[in-house]
Amino acid sequence: MSLDAARARRLAGGALALGLLLRFAYAWRGFTSHYLPTSSDGYETIALSLVHGGGYALVPGHPTSFREPSFPFFIAAVYALFGVRPWLVVFLQCLLSAATGWLLWRTGRRLFGERAALAALAVFLLYPQSVYYCAYFFRETWLCFWFGVLLWSSADWSAPAGDPAGARAALLGGTAAAAYGMANSAVLPACALAGLLLWPSAPKGTRVRRFGLYLAPLLLAFSAWTARNWAVQGRFVAGSTHGGEEFLQALIVPPDELGTPRQLEIVAASPDFAAARGLPEAARNDLLMKAAFRWIGAHPGTFLSRAVAGVAKYWRPWPYRRHYQYPYALLVALSLLSDAWIIPLGFLGLWLFRSRWRELPVLPASVLAMTGVYGAVHAVIRYRLPLMGGMILLACAAADRLILSRMDPHVR
Repeated sequence: MSLDAARARRLAGGALALGLLLRFAYAWRGFTSHYLPTSSDGYETIALSLVHGGGYALVPGHPTSFREPSFPFFIAAVYALFGVRPWLVVFLQCLLSAATGWLLWRTGRRLFGERAALAALAVFLLYPQSVYYCAYFFRETWLCFWFGVLLWSSADWSAPAGDPAGARAALLGGTAAAAYGMANSAVLPACALAGLLLWPSAPKGTRVRRFGLYLAPLLLAFSAWTARNWAVQGRFVAGSTHGGEEFLQALIVPPDELGTPRQLEIVAASPDFAAARGLPEAARNDLLMKAAFRWIGAHPGTFLSRAVAGVAKYWRPWPYRRHYQYPYALLVALSLLSDAWIIPLGFLGLWLFRSRWRELPVLPASVLAMTGVYGAVHAVIRYRLPLMGGMILLACAAADRLILSRMDPHVR
């Protein structure tokens, strides 16, 4: 069945309305059940300190670099403008998630046609993790939105030399990359690789300008954050002071025991973690990071096997058996209905459309870079969530080519 543009827009509008309603309903459930841990991972704590004059700190008056700034700044801006209303942050996250779906639809209809784009929009709006994280003070929804902006903008990086859309898209992409990277410094290698792929994507004669426009906001944000860290920590901190802890514990704790009570026992018994206790956070991070590299030097074979296992874990279709808010059987069932087909079809789409990578360079760059970084450092399934919109789009495009287009040869 073919779709004309007007009908596709109406269907997309209906899907967005239903997807937004689903997010509001789940968020409301969290409020009415009194399960809204707003202090998750310290983002709101930092935001409250900013609003109340305590500076960028987990403990007012004691500057921190433990969390990258863009997500705490978002919460602080909401609180500064409208008062301390956690429900409003969740409301805005629901809107951001719907906007991410809209960007995905806009990107998909340009690259793959109305049918694949509409299918991708519907799947993303129903995707369990995209709904779940709207209701909590984790940074995943924020990351998904800015990755969606970066992905959408990159489709214009190859615009003809006389088209101003190319320069605008490069600047917008760089701005999105800055907000994205300053929410999670682990994605900065993906942003850098995307910038390198901008060069061959852009027409000759535009490459220097577009590359510069992309790089400028990214470098400005990174430099400002790094300079601030130097001023308050007294040493070079490129991303956050949390990386050393994450990296070392992922090395010394066997993969099957990460996220279990055994992890706490192993970390508590570690001489390196014992030596780091009581140190200022930057010094602690340095000590743990150096310990991690010493461990790798002493166990190169084990590290290589862990990295390979980390890549597999990063793209694992269902979660490990752990203590969760919901029954494990329910989470496995939801994963089988979503990730179990999205991931293999997404990778198939990445291969089927490899000749078109220059039209959307951010996606292959991010899949490669983020898989490598998290596979080597600390693979957690939720860390791949920003990529899942793009993977959903590729999965729907692959299904359209392999199955639906054979049924209707007149459709692209």
